[in-house]
Amino acid sequence: MNSATVKTKNPLAKFEEFFSTKYKDAVFEALERYPDQRSVVVDYLELEMFDPDLADLLIEKPEEVVKASRMAIKNIDTLSKNADLNIRFENIRNNIPLRLLKSKFIGNFIAVDGIVRKTDEVRPRILTAVFECRSCTRLHEVSQTSNLLTEPALCQDCGGRSFRLLQDESEFLDTQSTKIQEPLENLSGGEQPRQILVVLEDDIVDSVTPGDIVRITGTLKTVRDEKTRRFRNYIYCNYIEHLEKEFEELQISAEDEQQIKELAKDPHVHDKIIRSTAPSIHGYREIKEAIALQLFGGSAKELDDKTRIRGDIHILIVGDPGTGKSQMLKYVSKLAPRGIYTSGKGTSGVGLTAAAVRDELGGWSLEAGALVLGDRGNVCVDELDKMKPEDRSAIHEALEQQTISIAKAGIMATLNARCSVLAAANPKFGRFDRIKSIAEQINLPSTILSRFDLIFVIEDKPNIENDKRLARHILRIHKEDSIPFEIDPELLRKYIAYARTQIHPKLTKEAITVLEEFYVGMRGGASDEEDSPIPITARQLEALIRLSESSARIRLSNEVEALDAKKATKLQKLCLRQVGYDPETGKIDIDKVEGRTPQSTRDKLRTVIVVIRELEEVYDGKAPIEILINEMTDRYNISEEKTKEIIRVLKNKGEIYEPQQGYLRMA
Repeated sequence: MNSATVKTKNPLAKFEEFFSTKYKDAVFEALERYPDQRSVVVDYLELEMFDPDLADLLIEKPEEVVKASRMAIKNIDTLSKNADLNIRFENIRNNIPLRLLKSKFIGNFIAVDGIVRKTDEVRPRILTAVFECRSCTRLHEVSQTSNLLTEPALCQDCGGRSFRLLQDESEFLDTQSTKIQEPLENLSGGEQPRQILVVLEDDIVDSVTPGDIVRITGTLKTVRDEKTRRFRNYIYCNYIEHLEKEFEELQISAEDEQQIKELAKDPHVHDKIIRSTAPSIHGYREIKEAIALQLFGGSAKELDDKTRIRGDIHILIVGDPGTGKSQMLKYVSKLAPRGIYTSGKGTSGVGLTAAAVRDELGGWSLEAGALVLGDRGNVCVDELDKMKPEDRSAIHEALEQQTISIAKAGIMATLNARCSVLAAANPKFGRFDRIKSIAEQINLPSTILSRFDLIFVIEDKPNIENDKRLARHILRIHKEDSIPFEIDPELLRKYIAYARTQIHPKLTKEAITVLEEFYVGMRGGASDEEDSPIPITARQLEALIRLSESSARIRLSNEVEALDAKKATKLQKLCLRQVGYDPETGKIDIDKVEGRTPQSTRDKLRTVIVVIRELEEVYDGKAPIEILINEMTDRYNISEEKTKEIIRVLKNKGEIYEPQQGYLRMA
């Protein structure tokens, strides 16, 4: 027999003493509020200080000890309420990673950390069943210990064996099952995250939702599956603690904090962090700078009218094959706290958002997807263009509102998806063409493109000097089998976590002036001319604010200075020039960036419509296509190919149709 069991012969008396001395106020407050309040939360550390043997016995024989603690409350109840209060224990020291939860812990009191994957619906469990004898109507009370209903053997009065369950007279208890998964940052590459079923009862049902990060305290039990004849473990939950902040922060010691502050004092910290972002990939300084800003993020704000403005930065990288896009995404998913990597080709909409799945009893429950599990982290989506159209629509809401609304199988829920999205896509035709707009080359709708703060283009163009540098970089890595880090990745992770949790930058007057001048200056040229393309919208201004705040966080500064705003405008301008420059007008057109029809194309559409109307009047209501092409070339210098493309666009929009071959007519 264990020493703790020998020493603690009477846990009931010990708990009576413990509650009467240490927890007197909490117990009597709970008794007064009963049945509205149904639990008393006990700090395990206080119990350990009061009686170490009793605390040890709780770990070894939780069912016996918890039962004694509940009975102790009834014994000291001066209000004579006969209250059946739950005793819940927090801060227990027996914290075990889900991966190590083996059979030797069965029957022990444990704590595990994890992410809630799904929650089933709340169902009643019968505690005490009241049966009526069908012959003499005598009532029999039978305590129920399992889900299988146990009836009386025979009636004590008449010896009858037929009974009817009186549901109204019986006693029921709420029960719910949920599934938790081990923290994603604890996994190394290729490992499947472990999951375990958790059973919640009474007042802790409905206290978690998919995506929550929690510490579950309870008894590890095992049950035999009737179908497979195998045993499987589950946790009978005693207490739930939400761990939102602790998980995101990582464990930062005083020594780490000192190192972080020393690093922040370095005037070249910005450049060092950029060079430490995906160091195995050569070049792409601007993209690495954007990724570094994304890792630090801006400040999320909630206005008085409950409107939420996101602080997370979304980046899209479009590029030729073999340019290192996937490698960058993989690196970010490993570096970022709560980083998740997924590929569009193998990801469905429910895999990104949430799935409605059937539970064991045939009911429906929600299982969280990548964007929900990546809440407060980074989600890297490779090959975004390869996703099915119906699945792409799933990320619309997540990108801007940072929530995911589910209405499936009778379940209506809103889940948090407060994550930064780093996505990569390949051009439709293999290589990027600067003449065509992004929307023409990527299989993505404008509604998704417009939600990215920065869009970068990577082109694989032969250049002797660049090719030499790239070749040397790759060969050196292969030869030395190591990467020279400017900042150690583990320190950088802690630096990012510290900045995100401790630093909340505010815009200074100087920064506001820089951003205002950039915004007004960019739009100023468009306001002078009628029908001029719009170069920038309020959406880009909000992106600039986020980027400026992130730049201040890199310096661990709570003030956004003019320098930060200038870095943000420089990046934004580079992206706009890369993907928004319209060679026909020589100007930046935001519609080209966000995948809508550019101003120059809209002008040509209008011109073709005007010429068709003119030709209709001359040729009895039908415009000959050949003559239309000649007119466009002679009068407006628009090529035959471009005119045919415009005709195709107008047909798709339903503006014109072809009543007979070779002729057009307005719809």
